[in-house]
Parts: sequence; C-alpha cells; structure tokens
Amino acid sequence: MENNAEKRPRRYLRSRITRKLILDTALEVFLAEGYTKTTIAKISEQAKVGYGTVYSHFKGKDDILNKVVDNVLTEFYNLLAVPFAPATLQDARKAYYELVLTSFRLSEQHRPIMKVYQEALGQSTSIEEHWQSVIDRFIKSSANSFAYTQQKKLSSDFDIQIVAKAYILLVDRFIWEVVNEHENNLEYIADTIIEMLFHGFINGSSNKTVKRR
Repeated sequence: MENNAEKRPRRYLRSRITRKLILDTALEVFLAEGYTKTTIAKISEQAKVGYGTVYSHFKGKDDILNKVVDNVLTEFYNLLAVPFAPATLQDARKAYYELVLTSFRLSEQHRPIMKVYQEALGQSTSIEEHWQSVIDRFIKSSANSFAYTQQKKLSSDFDIQIVAKAYILLVDRFIWEVVNEHENNLEYIADTIIEMLFHGFINGSSNKTVKRR
C-alpha cells in the first residue's frame, strides 16, 4: 500500500502536468481566437480537462494569459537575475545593450501572443495591472544597476528613479513598436537607445551634478 509520502509527489507531478497542459492549450486558443473570443470553456474543451479543473489552477482567463506571457519573459527574467557588476564602462554598456536587445528579440519572436496581450491591455484591468508590475520590476532592476554605476564612479550624479523610469518606459514603447512591426532593425534601435543612455546619463561628456527639487 502506498504511503502518504509516495502519493504526494505523484499528485504534485500530475498537477504540474495538468497545469502545463492548460497553459499550452490556452496559448493555442489565444492565438487562434484572440483575447476577446477566448473563454475558459474553449480552453477546457480543447485541453480535455474539466471546467472546474482549469479554475483549480488559475483564477480565470486573464490569469492564464498573464502566466503565458510570463513564460515568454522567462529568458528576460533570467537576465535580470544575473548580478550586475561591470568593472568598466564598456562592460556596463554591453550588459545594458544585451538586455534591451533581448527584450526586442523576445517581442519579435513571440509577436503573435504579444499582439493578443496588447488586445487584452485595452480591455482588462487585471492585465494592465500585471503588465505594470512587469514594468515596475524592470524599473527596480534598472534603478539598482544605476545605483551601482554611481557607487563605482562610472556615472554622473542623477536622479536614479527618474532615469530608470524614463529608460524602461522608452524600451517599453519600442517593444510595442516591434510587436506591431513598425520597427525591424532591432540591433540599431537597441544601440541607439544605449547611446542615448550612456551619453546622456552614464559617464557622458558632462560631469555636472543635476539639481534635485
């Protein structure tokens, strides 16, 4: 007879398999139907799992779509997890360039689902809140890296929070330009943004201290 210790891992494994099945199926449904026409009923029917089973794993359609997009962003999240500790200005520039270029490449690679997400952003408060949390996460990471550059005397004195927000909002804007196929030279865009960042903020031609209000 199986003991409880043996049963729990099996139940956990089955749960993980079912969760992945739902997410994979939801991706297919979202791509085929778009955000508005996708329903939990369609996802459960195509995945061949019970309606209630979907809700046992997710709060609803928006929660599923947020998790799908988080999976798309996993590569970028992994980059953010790498400690930012450049020894030189050149190392710092390379790190920033790779982050920006990766965000554009992921947007291009996953354009179909990002277009669905863009559709959802105009209709769902929970989707908007989730994307804002993603942006806030990127701003926080950027602020931490900017603080490091100041501590190591690689940058001039500036308001870290404002510059981090301006930087990420600019990248966010171009992400959607890439998604909507208004921009396709990803390396050039990334390089231009980083040039703006480094000449305008990090160890640029001026070492003047920015006055704070």
